[in-house]
Amino acid sequence: HLGTHLGTHLGTHLGTHLGTEPDSHGFVLVETNYRIYAYTDSELQVALLALFSELLYRFPSLVVAQVTRDSVQAAIANGITAQQIIHFLRTRAHPVMAKQTPVLPPTVTDQIRLWELERDRLRFSEGVLYNQFLSQVDFEVLRDHARALGVLVFENPGRRLMVVTPAGHPDVKRFWKRQKHNG
Repeated sequence: HLGTHLGTHLGTHLGTHLGTEPDSHGFVLVETNYRIYAYTDSELQVALLALFSELLYRFPSLVVAQVTRDSVQAAIANGITAQQIIHFLRTRAHPVMAKQTPVLPPTVTDQIRLWELERDRLRFSEGVLYNQFLSQVDFEVLRDHARALGVLVFENPGRRLMVVTPAGHPDVKRFWKRQKHNG
């Protein structure tokens, strides 16, 4: 299933707007082992649950699912935030869970947030790869020039590999040709 903003909005606000939600009393139990038990026959609620969890078993009036790193990160990649996942689980908590403080196990909510942060730690950018330097000195000369220009994105001296920005590539290339011609 692919979540859309309309779908997540409808799923979050369906019961309050239409008043027809069959499980408005709460139907979700969340365990500290990331397992979810959803006591529902609603195809919509099951589909919404599947947006951020792996469905394990399906019985009449019961769905068993598991929140995993992959399932949460797939949901986040489709535009669903950790806060929306937590909100969905909290607002649909079974009455037994709703009486607890906090409603959801902190280990589960914290981990969902951490999985979201984990996805944000990488920064992708375009670049031009320079490798196959004949000597370490050649690598260091060009790397130092790229660094001085402020266009060095990545370097690995052990493998004599470096990446520069596409905008800096012409200047670095020109410098390298001059170096080889003069050297």
